[in-house]
Amino acid sequence: MKVYEDYSENVIDKATFIKVLDFIQSFTWRRFIVGLPTNALNKIFMTLYEKVDKNDYLLSLQKWLLKRPGSQRFPKNKEVIESLKLKDVYNIKSKNRTYLLERLENFQNNEPVIIEGNADITIEHIFPQNPDPKWKVDLGADEYNLIKETYLNTIGNLTLSGNNGKLGNKPFVFKRGLENAGYKDSRLWLNKYLSIADKWDKAEIERRFDLLAERFLKIWQMPEIEIEERDENNEVNIFEAEDPKHKKLEYAIFFDQKIEVNQVAKLYVEVFKQLFDLQPETFFTTDLAEKITLTKNPKEGNPRQAVAINDTYFIEGNIDNIGKFEKIKHALTIFDSEDELTIKYAEKE
Repeated sequence: MKVYEDYSENVIDKATFIKVLDFIQSFTWRRFIVGLPTNALNKIFMTLYEKVDKNDYLLSLQKWLLKRPGSQRFPKNKEVIESLKLKDVYNIKSKNRTYLLERLENFQNNEPVIIEGNADITIEHIFPQNPDPKWKVDLGADEYNLIKETYLNTIGNLTLSGNNGKLGNKPFVFKRGLENAGYKDSRLWLNKYLSIADKWDKAEIERRFDLLAERFLKIWQMPEIEIEERDENNEVNIFEAEDPKHKKLEYAIFFDQKIEVNQVAKLYVEVFKQLFDLQPETFFTTDLAEKITLTKNPKEGNPRQAVAINDTYFIEGNIDNIGKFEKIKHALTIFDSEDELTIKYAEKE
């Protein structure tokens, strides 16, 4: 809405506004295909507008999102295509399924096909859900079972048709050649490859998928811009950090706030202090309290070198740096906050 406001007030022109929308659409759709958690988007979009440089509007957004790590990342081409190849896109929400097929069909098409709300166009399984027995004869039992178990509901085996009832579960050659109803007479782009294929087996499904994947990457693009790589000894997510044994910190960044700590022990206490302040009930509804020996009375819980995280509760402090990191990572996973702690090790003297 803030971007639209900038457009309506002529801060950006229409072309830039559309490019921003396309970019955000690519970002969210790629994440859906890969299966990244949607709750990470709440954290991203809450502060995304603050990252906009009005003098370089689109590029500033692109660079910031392309730098996101972990569950906040912008999935790269290879990851997206590998996920798409075997993803069950037939049993996803109907609006998402329609969106996928409609965008693939109508890309650069001056005569777009309306799928949403169009009862005449339905989704067709090329290799049927309940195949005619001749499919097994033509393919052989091994290939038949492989396709049914692995490729049935993938994009490589799905198309659109206005004649689904006539095509039914028939063998591929029949479905391709049926007069005025088969793939060879279809004007849909999604059926173009099917009109010339001689058979329908694993190899053909994968060849057609390659064509769909190429088109997918043109529609939901990843910007081709250079992103500055982090230096080897720069900030790093705690899940990607080197072994902390015998190391000191320069600082840490937790929930976007810089913490001036130079010892892992101090970071350990600060992380659990903030997490407990944020959501104390989570400590008691999971195994977290037990993991860190959380107690109101240090003598009862017997934590070694008990350290306070507030006026009431203590946790065990007699743990080496590796153990502290493991407990921090365990807690961040429970809180679904794996991307929220970045550290920088101090340079060795």
